[in-house]
Amino acid sequence: MSGFISYISRNEVERGKESSRAEVNFRRTSYSLRRVDLPQDEVDKRASAFFQNDLAPHMLPGERLVAEADSVLSFTPFTEKKKGISGKLFVTNYKVCFLTADRSSYEGPSAKRQRNKLIRDTDIPLTNIDTIYQVVSGKRRKLPPGTTVSNITKYLELHCKDFRVHTFGFKFSPKDQNKKLLNAVIHHAYPSKSNLLFAFDYGKNSPKQEYECETPLYEDVCDWEIELNMCRCTKWRVSDVNKNFDISISLPKLIVVPAALFNTDLMKTSGHYVEGRLPCWCYTHKNGASLVRSADLIPDAETKYEDVMKSAIQMADQHLGKPVVFNLQEHCPTIRDVQQSFEKFKELCLIETKKDFLVQDASWMSRLDDTEWLHQVRYCLQCSREVADTLHNKKRTVIIKENDGRHYTCLVSSLVQVMLNPKCRTQVGLQALIQREWVAMGYPFQRNGGLVIKDGGSEEVPLFLLFLDCVWQILQQFPSAFGVSETYLTTLWDCASCGLFETFLFDSIYQQSRFTGDGRSLRKFRLPPVWDWSRQFNTSDQQLFNNPLYLMKCNVNLKRAIKESKRKVLSSCRKMDRNELYAYKLNNMYSDDTEDEDMNVILPEYSAPLIKLWTQCYVRWQAPAQIIGGGNPSLYLQQCLIVEEIIHLQHQIELLQMNSKRRAVVSKRPQSDLIFSVDMDMPASSEFLTNTVLSSSFPFSPGPSKEDQQLLLTPISAYLENSAIDYDYRNSED
Repeated sequence: MSGFISYISRNEVERGKESSRAEVNFRRTSYSLRRVDLPQDEVDKRASAFFQNDLAPHMLPGERLVAEADSVLSFTPFTEKKKGISGKLFVTNYKVCFLTADRSSYEGPSAKRQRNKLIRDTDIPLTNIDTIYQVVSGKRRKLPPGTTVSNITKYLELHCKDFRVHTFGFKFSPKDQNKKLLNAVIHHAYPSKSNLLFAFDYGKNSPKQEYECETPLYEDVCDWEIELNMCRCTKWRVSDVNKNFDISISLPKLIVVPAALFNTDLMKTSGHYVEGRLPCWCYTHKNGASLVRSADLIPDAETKYEDVMKSAIQMADQHLGKPVVFNLQEHCPTIRDVQQSFEKFKELCLIETKKDFLVQDASWMSRLDDTEWLHQVRYCLQCSREVADTLHNKKRTVIIKENDGRHYTCLVSSLVQVMLNPKCRTQVGLQALIQREWVAMGYPFQRNGGLVIKDGGSEEVPLFLLFLDCVWQILQQFPSAFGVSETYLTTLWDCASCGLFETFLFDSIYQQSRFTGDGRSLRKFRLPPVWDWSRQFNTSDQQLFNNPLYLMKCNVNLKRAIKESKRKVLSSCRKMDRNELYAYKLNNMYSDDTEDEDMNVILPEYSAPLIKLWTQCYVRWQAPAQIIGGGNPSLYLQQCLIVEEIIHLQHQIELLQMNSKRRAVVSKRPQSDLIFSVDMDMPASSEFLTNTVLSSSFPFSPGPSKEDQQLLLTPISAYLENSAIDYDYRNSED
């Protein structure tokens, strides 16, 4: 009764000669059985029972099983459907989940580590599914909402909003399960009403609790007043004129308006603006100039109402002159242009075969340019830079407006504050900015994200992704100005299609309040905000959000140590000739003592050569394009190690300078809150570096297989390869 054996079908060799590798992998599904003297038929029976009945997906509160299929193949991307894992495919009212019979792949000490506590690597949230394809008899067909499948599916392809492609084979699945499962995916992935989203059942069945996080949700007067006080605004006030959503169902209950206007004035004026979205305060710069966002006047509305608002805004800003009006419909690309560009861009990123990769790779640059996605990023940066320049250098108040005031006003107002307000470049500050300018001010996440499909179809408007891309571009130009890393930005985009959090689930605060107080529910419930990251990630994963360069710039002790080292470098450079000294400047080894406002204001460039592809977000799942030991993660590792080394050396210096009595007080080395550490006894660091391949797609993808590592081609691989630093993270002396 000891030891284990692996059961393999006896006629495997003969059948394997005529089968693809995927079929062989299916028949070679291993079942761990104790070595006992049983007839072969009994062994087959027990193995089959284990495979069919012992698998079950991890369920969240309110989640229920809808359909399942046995003997499904999950194909490995870029293997031409010749390599995969056999298992069981489940569809719940929240996700599509694949589980293999080989439990060691997801349980036990050798199991692959799950990064997200709520969504496992084998889970595909239905809200994350962008397009469904059915392959029958070699023909590939897109399945739109409302489709009913009656024929047998050979392959199912799920194209997701995180640019990942999942492919499943049903050659060995029972026919009745085949049809039922596919129809369940179509039905639940495209809900027609808000209360059909899984979030309704999740919130209704979760334990009642109050969610608290450091990020303000701007539901209370104090949250808005804190913003006004930080901006030193004395002539603006928080108004509750919309507390019952009387003037607009897309504005929050509380808005900031000029103090000279009474609520009765606002009631009279709001009816002349599209959706009642009258001008609202966003931000006041340190020079007194303010940023205001607004919708257009409705057709045939009297301009006197707009003049009243402009006069009140001018009075609120220390009489800096008439406000400058930016019509974003003239400065930004049209919504239709962005949609068309994004559709082409998705075709470029959503591939799963080496053949498609090779075809695209041969003309990668031209294909990328043809999508014009990077052009849309550049136009948005240019417009935001012009608004920021008007506020900062020209010291003029700016009113940004568009038709409904719910799309580009969110994007431009947020980017302007990222450029002008250093607080908005910290993690909490950026989260507060998104909560204020996007969530509270009514950006239609549900409609633009395709979470609910109405009238038989939906056209995704990826403005939030466009905003995150613009922030990433600024991060590349000012890498030490942000407290967050690119991993944080990529995670934000993934959370936008997660379908569990109230932050990215609704079109307005009004819709949110009706959703959580719907008559179907026996009690009013509250969905968690996404900003409580501990619900999804453990401490070590959250440390990946931190930017080591920002820590070096903002930590007083580190800044002093770096400044001293630069002073020594400068003194050693004085004997060099002018050319050598200039080379030091180019390599950032020498810097003047002049302050650049401590990076309070950053105005990025937007010329075409400076706009890059956000590779971690868009091509992280393309295994042939990944770089082993290279890319931005390699740079990130080096930066973390440098910070850790500086902290360690500085701590050693302090210990040597102190007497033995005081040495015990400071014997513990300060923590950097970075995932990679020179102290390799830290479980977080060792776990990541031993169980994960550090590639250019880290930490989202484990990296390409050994076979794919040989397929590093140009020009796409050269385009992706920002760095290939050799590193030695194990320092035995520390």
